[in-house]
Amino acid sequence: MKIDRLNHYIDMLHRPFQHPLTRVFSFLLALALSGLLLVYPNHLAASSAELSHGYLTILMWALSAAFIHGIGFYPIFWLWKIVFSPYFSWPVLLGFLFTSVV
Repeated sequence: MKIDRLNHYIDMLHRPFQHPLTRVFSFLLALALSGLLLVYPNHLAASSAELSHGYLTILMWALSAAFIHGIGFYPIFWLWKIVFSPYFSWPVLLGFLFTSVV
């Protein structure tokens, strides 16, 4: 019973992200940043010795979450709904976008 209530609250929080334009935004943001990461890996660090693996791990998680949201997959289990939420992935990706462009 508590899990059903938790799922209901999480679904209510994610309702704004069910709009197709938010999915398109997630997909295009993830596609553009993964392309930037593949083509210009020097944007992350001046050398591989200075590369922060923790930052790269968070960036890869955010890219995965944005791709999952962008293709329209919505998890059933409450924990995956939170882990792959645009509430957490969009700030990471937009922060990376603004720091890599500037």
